[in-house]
Amino acid sequence: MKKSLLISVMLSAMLLTACAMPEGVIDDGESSAPKASEPASEPGASIPESTPASVPASTPASTPASTPASTPASEPASTPASSEAPSFTVTLSETTLSLAVNSSEQLTATTNMAGAIIVWSSNNEAVATVDQLGNVTGVAEGTTKIIAAIKDREEKAECEVTVVGNYFIQEPTEIIIETTFNDTYGQIFKDAIASITKKEPNLTIKYSKYSGDYTDLKDEAIKGYSANNYPDVIVAYPDSVADFINAGMQLKMDKYMDDPEFGWTAEEKADFYEAYLVEGHNYAVKGTYSLPIAKSTEGMYYDEDKIIGLNLATIDPTINGGNAITANYLNNLTWDEVFNKLAPALIEYRESLPSDAAKKAFLDTSDDWAVLGYDSDDNLFITLAEQYGYGYTSVNQVTGTGVVDFVNDGMKGLMKTFNANKQKKYVATNGTFGKRVNSLFNEDKVLFSIGSTGGVGYQFSADNPKNVNIARIPQAPNKDPKIIQQGPSLAFLKHQDNSNNRGLGAWLFYKELTSVQSCIVWATTTGYSPIRKSVAESDDFLDFSDPDIQTAKTIDRLKALNAGYQEQVSNYLFYSPVFKGSSDARTQVGSLVTDILSKADLTDADVDAIFQKAYDNTVLAINGKTN
Repeated sequence: MKKSLLISVMLSAMLLTACAMPEGVIDDGESSAPKASEPASEPGASIPESTPASVPASTPASTPASTPASTPASEPASTPASSEAPSFTVTLSETTLSLAVNSSEQLTATTNMAGAIIVWSSNNEAVATVDQLGNVTGVAEGTTKIIAAIKDREEKAECEVTVVGNYFIQEPTEIIIETTFNDTYGQIFKDAIASITKKEPNLTIKYSKYSGDYTDLKDEAIKGYSANNYPDVIVAYPDSVADFINAGMQLKMDKYMDDPEFGWTAEEKADFYEAYLVEGHNYAVKGTYSLPIAKSTEGMYYDEDKIIGLNLATIDPTINGGNAITANYLNNLTWDEVFNKLAPALIEYRESLPSDAAKKAFLDTSDDWAVLGYDSDDNLFITLAEQYGYGYTSVNQVTGTGVVDFVNDGMKGLMKTFNANKQKKYVATNGTFGKRVNSLFNEDKVLFSIGSTGGVGYQFSADNPKNVNIARIPQAPNKDPKIIQQGPSLAFLKHQDNSNNRGLGAWLFYKELTSVQSCIVWATTTGYSPIRKSVAESDDFLDFSDPDIQTAKTIDRLKALNAGYQEQVSNYLFYSPVFKGSSDARTQVGSLVTDILSKADLTDADVDAIFQKAYDNTVLAINGKTN
């Protein structure tokens, strides 16, 4: 028994010695340390007085105080377990982002945590939203934060997002608009400017009224081209547009008109009268270089209280079939009818009136007077050439240059006819009178005044109010009706600086100016023709053009009749060819009419010489020369 106890004590002593060995010392004995679950000695055994001093008396021999029960004897007792968690981060591809309303951009998130799931969110979804792929979409103007966070953890990254309006012009852009319109018409331009600049806050528009005429304005713009001192949008007749093209400063508008985002839709484009749009690309070079705004034609104005119901059968029973004159009769006049029947009959009727006062009230012949007056000498020539098919000018389709066609026997014959009837006081022009025909009409010195529908206000005088009506101008017999299309358009000029935005700004302004509502205001204020079909069909315009709801002998009644007339003749409109020198051709034929009609004793030699002069001067202009 004593021998067994002694062996047990010795084994315990050896174990304690092994546990106390310095690091790196290995016990080569065959005995191994007992498992923690096994007692080192029998229960109840005590340590004898011979135990080594290095073993504390209070420590059981089987459990070293510095070694946890689960730690193998070979691990150092002094190494504690780590208490710090790994550090994870989230990084975004952008920390700030700017985008427009309804546009989207994608953010990318990266993290150093393997297998992490990123959760996306927006602080304010009323400003911008984000999906779980990081696609950020602008909703409304404002600022918010987009957050990318590791799922179920606090790690995150933020991007400050600023949403701006859905503007087509994203950087500050200034354009200039210059017109010759009066203040009333100009206010409609200013209203459109206020509207578009509110929608496009990066766009600034300066509007100015030019004090000269259309030709002066065109010349001033061309003069300022080299110094970059000219407008972006300018009011101009087609002839002036041709000069801009020749100077290399005209902006082609097709790319703006056809753009899928800010251009016209198919429905919008179809709403514009085709004849007005065709004029915009009726130039020697391909493309659209002007767009319609102040379109008009010509009409024959008369005092219906004098003319309608007048029965001239006792003078000429063939006039209107022996019936009283009607509006329909006047709407279907030919030049032959005017010169051979109506004009002489009206003069004879005047002479039959019982008193000088009655005669003067009907037609004042005390000074310059005529039965019919034409307010534009050049329009008269151009219109006659079109009506009779004799030729005016054309464009060489190969070279793009102008061709003079008006020197022919047909036009010479017509001019002789008009000269003869001018001597009889059946017809006269602005050039032969030396004053505006409409002013003579208001003074009762002409019975019929042919002038621009765009200048309808000039055909009425508050000092001598009349029930003025309007009829189609006389036509060539047995020919399709032809009436000249006139009135200025808007031309667009290119600039080298910020050219794309300036062109876009000009287009956006034009689109705003020609919105349906703006066009209604324009048509009902100015008297110019509606350029959109929906305007002509609108309740506002139909009310405006209803003479029955207007007071008699007022300008409002005349404007109503004028508006209805322009719609009625819209299918008869034509425009003259445009090319380098076409404005000079117009000027030359206008002088030709004045010169021929003014000669009391006109000869064939006179006619030939006057035509030749007009031809030579026009050819010089086409070739870029002056006489």
